[in-house]
Amino acid sequence: MTILLWLGAVLLAIVIYAFWIEPAWRLKVVRYRVAPKVWAGRAPLRIVIISDLHAGGPHVPASRVRWIVRKALKLNGDVGVLLGDYAAAHRFTVGLLSKHDIIAALTEFRLPLGTYAVLGNHDWWQDQEAAEDRRLPDAADALAAHDFPLLENAAVPLRDGQDQFWLVGLADQRPLSLDPEEEGFDDIETAMSDVPEDAAAILLAHEPDIFPDVPDQVGLTLSGHTHGGQVRILWWSPAIMAAETETYSYGLYVSGDKSMIVSGGIGCSDAPVRMGVPPEITVVDVVSPDP
Repeated sequence: MTILLWLGAVLLAIVIYAFWIEPAWRLKVVRYRVAPKVWAGRAPLRIVIISDLHAGGPHVPASRVRWIVRKALKLNGDVGVLLGDYAAAHRFTVGLLSKHDIIAALTEFRLPLGTYAVLGNHDWWQDQEAAEDRRLPDAADALAAHDFPLLENAAVPLRDGQDQFWLVGLADQRPLSLDPEEEGFDDIETAMSDVPEDAAAILLAHEPDIFPDVPDQVGLTLSGHTHGGQVRILWWSPAIMAAETETYSYGLYVSGDKSMIVSGGIGCSDAPVRMGVPPEITVVDVVSPDP
């Protein structure tokens, strides 16, 4: 009986931690340093990423979004990135927030070179009429209303002279279905069309699936979507995946001269649980490679 009580207490503690403490109270800063070949001779750049908020009670109310922004602003970033999936996406959500409520809570997230956004699959799934009509969803309207530039298969040049680079945003790869074989709204050729061939580029892509197909001048790809698996137990890699065929789940991936970082994000999808993957603000320092 004593053993059963002890096991029951341990199980209860795990449940409380996974369903409340980690998703609702924990927040860490995860840092990466990359030196893409295309960045040679350019000044260092610090990118601060907020991904997969899935905002809504009980875990991510508007007050917590504002607190996350305050933490992010202390990280001395040069450019801010919002990687999509702004509203809660599980059936246990309480105190549902509108897209405008959520983006309003992000409004102070302004960095010297600007803060740029892309859309995620849930931003479309929560506005399927817009997806089927191929018009932008409510999340895009909210971003525009609060002056966050949306990069939807589009690019913007940042910095001048030899330090110039292009920030490129890819439209969502799974706006209608989680099936990676289904055609998405992403168009890497259109997204890169304004980028000079000799320019350095950083790509924002909600889903990491695009990584093998990015052009060589994209030295760094930034993605979210997977929540780092959302549940990791010891070295057991993700118990919850975004799709059975997902190749990239969390962290840094390198292929030749190209790197990709998949952020663990903030919120939850499918189930209101995080374990072994605390919510995170992701910071990436991009530096020139050694000569």
